[in-house]
This record gives sequence, structure tokens and C-alpha cells, in this order.
Amino acid sequence: MANDTEPKTKGDPMAAAELPIGGAVVTGDSPSSDEPMTEAQAAKLRELCEARDEPFDGNLTQEQAAERIEALENGE
Repeated sequence: MANDTEPKTKGDPMAAAELPIGGAVVTGDSPSSDEPMTEAQAAKLRELCEARDEPFDGNLTQEQAAERIEALENGE
């Protein structure tokens, strides 16, 4: 007979994870999909836009900024 004081998670590893694990994406969305771009992204994007005489948009999300930076670096 099992010890009643033992946690009942031995056979079920998911039972131990009651809360989301730190850094885990629960919704399936990117963790930065709605967050504003970082200061580093803004600086890089501003530099690339000025060098290519392109307009700078300071209202991009982190994901949008990453895509825009990549496009500008690739000459698109």
C-alpha cells in the first residue's frame, strides 16, 4: 500500500506542474508578440533607417521590429 504522505505525482509528471514553468509560452503566442520593441531594437532600427533614408516607426512590437531590422539588413 502506498504511503499517504507521499506526493501523488510519481507516476504523473504533469501533476507536479500546477503553475506554468518560468519562460514557458502557455498560449502558443510568441512571448514578445505584443510587447513594444526594446531600446536596443529601436537604436538598431533607427540607425538602419537613417542609413537607408527610410522612415522610422517607433511604435513597432518586438516581433515587427525584428522583422523590419532583418529586412533592412538584407536590403529589402
